[in-house]
Amino acid sequence: ESEAKAKTKVRFEEILRNHAGQTDKKKLKKKKIHTQENIVVS
Repeated sequence: ESEAKAKTKVRFEEILRNHAGQTDKKKLKKKKIHTQENIVVS
């Protein structure tokens, strides 16, 4: 049973990572601009 849970968790994490990766690519450009602004402010 624990083996099945572990496999499910790994699969779930892979899906999460893929989803996060897709959203990160969209946010990445905005994040880069924000970090540059923060450096200028500080």
